[in-house]
Amino acid sequence: MYFYYFITWRGLEPYIIPEVFDGYVHSGYAYLEIGMQGVLFGLMFGVINLLIDRSNIRKRSFGAVILIKSILYFFAVSLSQLAVFAIYWIFGIFPVEYTTEMIGVLSPSLILSMSIYFILVIVLINFVLHINRKFGYGILLSMLTGKYHKPRKERRIFMFLDMKDSTGNVQYLGHVMYSRLIQSCIHDLTDIVTRYRAQVYQYVGDEVVLSWKTSTGIKDLNFINLYFAYMQRLQDRKDFYQKYYRTQPEFKAGVAEGTVTVAEVGDIKRELAYHGEVLHTAARLEKLCNNLNSKVLITEEVLNQMESRGEYHISFLGKFQLRGKVRMDNVYGVSRKE
Repeated sequence: MYFYYFITWRGLEPYIIPEVFDGYVHSGYAYLEIGMQGVLFGLMFGVINLLIDRSNIRKRSFGAVILIKSILYFFAVSLSQLAVFAIYWIFGIFPVEYTTEMIGVLSPSLILSMSIYFILVIVLINFVLHINRKFGYGILLSMLTGKYHKPRKERRIFMFLDMKDSTGNVQYLGHVMYSRLIQSCIHDLTDIVTRYRAQVYQYVGDEVVLSWKTSTGIKDLNFINLYFAYMQRLQDRKDFYQKYYRTQPEFKAGVAEGTVTVAEVGDIKRELAYHGEVLHTAARLEKLCNNLNSKVLITEEVLNQMESRGEYHISFLGKFQLRGKVRMDNVYGVSRKE
């Protein structure tokens, strides 16, 4: 709002009426209007994002979501301006007849320029937000600043989350319905990923690879809470899954922690890539879940990072030589306390 006000200042001067618009523009009321409209629009902007992200609209195509949001944002800008005029009129801050006179001298070109400006800004903000969402929260800023342009080491937690009995579901449902099932499961995971501050590293078939910086994942047991919150979400929506897919999806998870190398890779399709033994360990643990009849398996490195066990029971399941590794790993199972 302030940016538009300042870049169009010289263009507004020919439309100023002495003792009316001139006095208003040079007074503090102009800043009050911009401030109030900015706050009101900001609140509506947040509400629109919140409601759409919690509705089925977010399941539409990328372009459709941007279009719907942009239309709602434009109405929100108009509504915020009307609200400011209403506040001015109720509290007698600015006489209504002055407002009428100012509106009467605004040329169609100025009104058009304002409309085009706000439409473009709204679409741009919306586009950036969705690109940020597509990359994963925090990734876009890291790529813009070149944080990982040169490979660097980080300590991270990785969770490989995979659907149980995926082969049986494909045979039972067919490829098209199975793909829809995966879409539904991923949509149910989205809000939980945000809530527990995870980053989606990859979608591989029916598998989701999640990642946290170690400090973030360990804090408040975010990595464990995410898994059980997701299982609860799927359980709460069992009627939906039974109705449309005649099955109840379940997931198993393997979790490992350690040092990885992070680097930007690719040019045409640029993304962040993680390299290190940690990913292989988490992937092998996820495969081991079936053999040990366990939902979540973690390594000793993850257990050592945990300051508390919260509401969870952690049991030692033995030493295993995971495929592709030389040394034996201590493996632990995680379950909720009864």
